[in-house]
Amino acid sequence: MTLRAITFDFWGTLFTEGPEYAGHVKNLRNEILLDAASEAGVPAEPAAVMEAWRQAALDFDTAWMAEQVMTPFDRVTRIFGYLGLPYDEGQVALTTQRIVEAGLQGSLIPLPGVLEALPKLAQRYTLGIVSDTGVSTGRILLEQLGRHKLRDLFSGFSFSDETGVVKPKPEAFWVALDEMGAKPQEALHIGDIPRTDIAGAFQTGYPYAVLYTGHIHRNGQPEPTARIGNHLELISLLKDVIGQPPRAM
Repeated sequence: MTLRAITFDFWGTLFTEGPEYAGHVKNLRNEILLDAASEAGVPAEPAAVMEAWRQAALDFDTAWMAEQVMTPFDRVTRIFGYLGLPYDEGQVALTTQRIVEAGLQGSLIPLPGVLEALPKLAQRYTLGIVSDTGVSTGRILLEQLGRHKLRDLFSGFSFSDETGVVKPKPEAFWVALDEMGAKPQEALHIGDIPRTDIAGAFQTGYPYAVLYTGHIHRNGQPEPTARIGNHLELISLLKDVIGQPPRAM
């Protein structure tokens, strides 16, 4: 079957966080939580807020490893609990919205070859994104894609905060493929985590799954079809290894 579609992981494959996330965005989110504590009548110290955030992040990782979705609302609910704040659904929702929106105060850094390769690939293949999300929801990631003028290159999206499923579950891939009008048997997936991206793509029925190593090189099973460190390598890979000669541009 002819290769028609390519799906990409987002974090660690297409983009990584800019330095603002460890500085301005982190501080802004801490301030939002300090404000929420004050409004709840249980003022908190900055150190307590940072510890509550850390504990909730560990909870998120545990859920993710168990193939469960923890939404930003769920995470903020955990933080409220760790801080001893009374549960108020409206206050949790408002705090969550502010924390999520704070991500737009930071910039994302395209990983090697993304800005050069994606417009070329989009001329030959249907492109989609299959991404597990954390504090930055799918809506925020779409806005970030728009800042880099990449949003319109994609025709299918699967974000875990919207679908309720995470990789490697095949349902996570099916959502994007359905929007793309593609079958798993005619698609290739590229991601940076063997457990979620490579295993998930093969379990879904993809014939090809490529491990991206240009940001962090993770080992694990199953073995990918190929490894690349720059997205421009996909163009030659599709022609020489996978045997799909691109038409003239």
